[in-house]
Amino acid sequence: MATATMALMLIGGCRSSEHTAHAASPAAREASGEPAVNAKAPDAGGARDDSLANPIDPSTQPTDTTKPVPAPATNPAAAPSEPSPTAPSAPSSTLREVFPGVRVDLASKLVEFDGIVPIDVHNPKSPRVYLEVIACSFDSKEHESLVVTRAKPSQVHAAMLMIGLEPGAPGSWRVDEQSRVTSVPPRGSPVRVTLVFNPASPDAKEIDPAELVVNARTKARASSLSGAGFVFGGSRIVEWQGRSFYDADGTGTLIGLATFGSETIAWREVFSPEAAIAEPVWIADNERVPAANTPVTVRLRPVSDK
Repeated sequence: MATATMALMLIGGCRSSEHTAHAASPAAREASGEPAVNAKAPDAGGARDDSLANPIDPSTQPTDTTKPVPAPATNPAAAPSEPSPTAPSAPSSTLREVFPGVRVDLASKLVEFDGIVPIDVHNPKSPRVYLEVIACSFDSKEHESLVVTRAKPSQVHAAMLMIGLEPGAPGSWRVDEQSRVTSVPPRGSPVRVTLVFNPASPDAKEIDPAELVVNARTKARASSLSGAGFVFGGSRIVEWQGRSFYDADGTGTLIGLATFGSETIAWREVFSPEAAIAEPVWIADNERVPAANTPVTVRLRPVSDK
């Protein structure tokens, strides 16, 4: 199993060609104090780099994992409106903060981080919210995500290595000599993703995010699809101006639904986020998604560890 000394080479500062600033979530951005960013980006088509699983920079290793996070604690990366790092409903008292806002329980093989709900599905003027990601970074895809977080995707990647998950590759498309396009499914260790809304509440429960995503036409839940679930795609390394960057840090695609090709955690089904290629069908369940700015904790585990 990967340990703290095998954590990911952290890279940041990149704004890839997929990244543009969105103003669809002003309440969430104001609550977070997150500054707006609208940076031009490099070409996101870089090849995958095996350094994701074999870090080389010891100066970027996670913080000491021998010191437990006190409960309650204050997440140094979180806005005042976000929940405390260790919610009462946490399944373990041995969570340790290994990166700002990213906590790990090695014994239980658990990674978790906090965020808020950025979308407003209860606005009668715009009740239908199409989804393309499950969790994203601020100033990226808040208008189409169930969760927005300050947790850095590359550091979540590193934490997942620590609990023994193996990265593969996000989904993609292949064009043959006859210009026929075929999809390539994502690969990597299966990941169990759960959300805990209002985690400080004694009544808080874990829920599969696929239960909150429904087909706009058929009303079927994403969880009902054959083979539904997530895998540790591991994003990719892109090159820009002679430097290497972890793509999801720039695009904000931490847990994907549509296939952008940069997701840290990928939805198994490959479908394009471009409306001209594939008609959008996945929307948030208005009856089950809570109000905008509701605190949420995201938990990640190997699928075998229920």
